[in-house]
Amino acid sequence: MFTKLLVPLDRSSLAEQAVGHASSIARACHAGVDVVLVHEVEQFSNSGDEPTWTASQLQDEEHYVRDIANELASGASVSTTHAVLRGDVVGSISTRAREVDADLIVMTSHGRTGLSRAWLGSVADGVIRHSAIPVLLLRPVKEPSPRLTPRELFHKMLLLLDGSAEALGVLEAASALARCSSAPIMLLRVVRPVPFITSNSPTAFIYPSLMPDDAATASVVDEARHQLAEVARMLAERGCADVEQHVVVADRVAQALLDFSRAHGADLVAMSTHGRGASRLAVGSMADKVVRASGLPVLLYGPPTASSRT
Repeated sequence: MFTKLLVPLDRSSLAEQAVGHASSIARACHAGVDVVLVHEVEQFSNSGDEPTWTASQLQDEEHYVRDIANELASGASVSTTHAVLRGDVVGSISTRAREVDADLIVMTSHGRTGLSRAWLGSVADGVIRHSAIPVLLLRPVKEPSPRLTPRELFHKMLLLLDGSAEALGVLEAASALARCSSAPIMLLRVVRPVPFITSNSPTAFIYPSLMPDDAATASVVDEARHQLAEVARMLAERGCADVEQHVVVADRVAQALLDFSRAHGADLVAMSTHGRGASRLAVGSMADKVVRASGLPVLLYGPPTASSRT
């Protein structure tokens, strides 16, 4: 289970939508919540000196995070801490997470800059890329309810795997969130059809046939099923007994995931930022479509890099 959740805020109603979700998870997990606000530098003085802030401005920010922390402690009976951080936003959040031993960051995909066609705001994107701990990313709505309105815990989690060891990185966080939500887990592996290749053509490997090789595809599907069975066993050892296993054959992985999530009523997607053939700079390709097109909360985790550990 989680022990400390970190909630980064920027004084916007969009970012505050993470507070209700964090309080519900914290109560279920008996975890604490750390509420933080990073003092964002808007402009530098013409002299080149470091910017200064008035005492009233700093006091106002302190009151803001303290009030939210107090509301959580009294209204949701959650143990809280709070802080106003100064410096680079992403770096300050990552450092604070290490200092308070947070094991989950709960935040919205957009904050003060507002919703846009871009799937991620710059802060959320940076935190996902550099965080050494899992991030629960929430898609905010334009007309939010009061920030402390309790949120329902998740009812059905969809855990996306691709057969790689990197994709298993999210397993620990996913199992913890499933346990505190009492939610079943649906394991999903999307297998692309294997193209039929004839050895007689010298260009077969350059221009593979559009015709699928049914036998080769069936072999990959069998291997995927064996891998999912092993993952289900690992989850059972972590206390998650209600686990379904699904293998889908489809050309477009992201669309198959979206179709599956809608058809099976998933209200949370868990996935690693790393996977087969991916890099830390490729947070986007799959998570992009999932967050933007599904609107579902997404639990993301990537193996720590040198920059995220320091």
